[in-house]
Amino acid sequence: MKNTIYLVLITTMLSYSSLVSANGALAIDGNQGARYGFSYNHSTISDAQNRAKQECGSGCYVVKTFSSGCAAYAADQAHGSTAYGWGTASSSNQAKNTALKYCRNYGGTSCVIRAWGCNSN
Repeated sequence: MKNTIYLVLITTMLSYSSLVSANGALAIDGNQGARYGFSYNHSTISDAQNRAKQECGSGCYVVKTFSSGCAAYAADQAHGSTAYGWGTASSSNQAKNTALKYCRNYGGTSCVIRAWGCNSN
């Protein structure tokens, strides 16, 4: 009986943890990406946003949040450029490709991935 109770408790806990979504956020500075912060696998969007802003520093703001899958941030490395892009997708490669595409669409000529991450759920 005791083992059955433990088994039910563990099964319930594992089922609940798979229902809890992981959250992430991307923050950049007012210069559109000279500084950035990225977070993932937080229990709430608010926690994810706070972590991303903390990593980025003062004067930063959140430009993207996500609750499942992956996200990526790309920035143009050309001198004086402020082009950047971000993307979300079910895989890291898809998110990276989307971020690079948007960076180029906004005029970036030397776009590179600066940060990416995937939530565990």
